[in-house]
Amino acid sequence: MTNPKKNIVLIGMPGSGKTTVGKILSDRLGYTFVDTDQLICELTDKTPRQLVEEDGLENFMKIQDEAVLSINNNNCIISTGGGLVHSEISMKYLKSIGIMIYLDTKYDIIRERMDSSRKLVRTTGTLLELYNNRVPLYKKYADTVINCDSVDPDVVSETILGSISSK
Repeated sequence: MTNPKKNIVLIGMPGSGKTTVGKILSDRLGYTFVDTDQLICELTDKTPRQLVEEDGLENFMKIQDEAVLSINNNNCIISTGGGLVHSEISMKYLKSIGIMIYLDTKYDIIRERMDSSRKLVRTTGTLLELYNNRVPLYKKYADTVINCDSVDPDVVSETILGSISSK
């Protein structure tokens, strides 16, 4: 694989498979797996949801940017929080250090995958409104778009590896 940027950054809606696919890629490539939501938890001892509820969205966004800008190693698979796409600072930084892969998943599939135990971090709006708002942003930043509708995560991982090696 020829990847001068040395990192693979997975973007997409919650439920699109970023964590699952990221861990598979990490195992296959021997890369470190980094989850931006986990970085936030390590920095603050709070989940992203707790931060938004207790400290407000603006403060959460600042902490999220701080967490992302702290990523300075190579050979990482970086799984991003679904709302990270709203931070131009974070997205430009991640694009500068990695290949951006958008895991494109239809709304109906996202809705099915989201259950009561997986609450989105949001202050207003429905899941559909969030989806319609974010998809154009994911496409804007993506170097590659991978369709994940009804596709096994192992197949998605192989598709990503094939896509990267052909660039």
